[in-house]
Amino acid sequence: MLLIYTHKKSNRLLYTLEFIFKEHFKVPYQVTANALEFKNYLGPKLNYSMEDFNIETFDVFPVLLMFQGDVTEHKIDVSEWDGVKIFYKVSKGDLPFDIIAATFFMISRYEEYLYANRDRFGRYDPRNSLAWKNNFLYEPVVNIWLNRFGEMLTEKFPDFKIEKPQYEFIPTIDIDNAFAYVHKGFLRTTGGILMNMLKTRFHNFGRRLKVLLGMQKDPYDTYEKINEIHQKNNLKPHIFFLLGNYGGYDRALSPLNKHFRKLVQSYTDIAQVGMHASYASYSDKRRLQEEAQHLDEIVGHDIISNRFHFVKFDMPDSLNNLIEIGIRNEFSMGYASRSGFRAGYAGSFKFFDLRKNISTNLRIFPFQLMDATLRFYAKHTPDLAFDKCKEIIDKIKSVNGTLITVWHNESLSGIAPWKGWDELYEKVVSYAVNSD
Repeated sequence: MLLIYTHKKSNRLLYTLEFIFKEHFKVPYQVTANALEFKNYLGPKLNYSMEDFNIETFDVFPVLLMFQGDVTEHKIDVSEWDGVKIFYKVSKGDLPFDIIAATFFMISRYEEYLYANRDRFGRYDPRNSLAWKNNFLYEPVVNIWLNRFGEMLTEKFPDFKIEKPQYEFIPTIDIDNAFAYVHKGFLRTTGGILMNMLKTRFHNFGRRLKVLLGMQKDPYDTYEKINEIHQKNNLKPHIFFLLGNYGGYDRALSPLNKHFRKLVQSYTDIAQVGMHASYASYSDKRRLQEEAQHLDEIVGHDIISNRFHFVKFDMPDSLNNLIEIGIRNEFSMGYASRSGFRAGYAGSFKFFDLRKNISTNLRIFPFQLMDATLRFYAKHTPDLAFDKCKEIIDKIKSVNGTLITVWHNESLSGIAPWKGWDELYEKVVSYAVNSD
């Protein structure tokens, strides 16, 4: 067992130590503020304090962040250690920086609580982030730090065994718009036809008419292909269904629509069904609760996972709303406009509410790759998008992290704006599963 000494058992510190040692390293540890107990302990010891014990310990010199209770703007200087970016540099200890504070800063999303510019949808803009400004958004820095930390600990204490993390791939599919043309009722169908005619989109009008007449399959009905890809690779994906009221950025079908209900129910055995909380509900707990109840009723059990539509959420209010309605797993931690590592970590962790200064049981699952990011923001061709996916996947595999992708049924349709993209997902999944 590892004994850790600190002069103060703060909530921030205890949360981060649990993340590092229980969740990432999977090793037993205890924390003490008793200096005599620490000195007399005969096993491996980590000193997280300014004390100099003059005994065999692994020393991490702390910065003040872990012992504060508020969120304040402060200057952060980024430097480099053996090829990886670091911050909270210190002048003594076995590491050149406070790895515990830096890890906490990243996974708590400390910077997102501070005043920052928002994008046009009101989301936290990645260009505000320390990672973007210092060119490490595309690196799983926390995984790299912790893996090296583990190696250094076992070098100093050869009998101290750390369990190495294992690479994992979690595919996720968002169903924003279950069908392009069918099963939408008279008003929406008629409105769609009129809009096509008014905007002289005759190619869309012709396709819509063929689908409505049963001459052609609905282009967004790509579920057979989605199922085939996952089953071939022995994967059980997470499927997130949008159930918000129609309007604005939400284009969901009614939860009473029998075709939509049948679609959702078809995934209860072959996938993990989750809620795709609507754009309108990210700050409205009442709407969030209604959407969760609708999905609970359709699948016949309580839904425990969510991803916000447009990955729009606020720290910490949106996440606290999820906790209050019984959601346990959250999959929105990623940027819509950038691929990479929003929290610096390829893997899951508990949400820490900085405003209340407490750890919660809501588990955050960050994603790194999304089809819409590659197509609309990066404006990649399918070939360039695949190259970018391979780059991110290789980085995650190199640190034995968890890869989470976000795809949509629409992007496999093969029609504008996804023409030529319908084969990309199969290639990404195959590479994620089979690459060395």
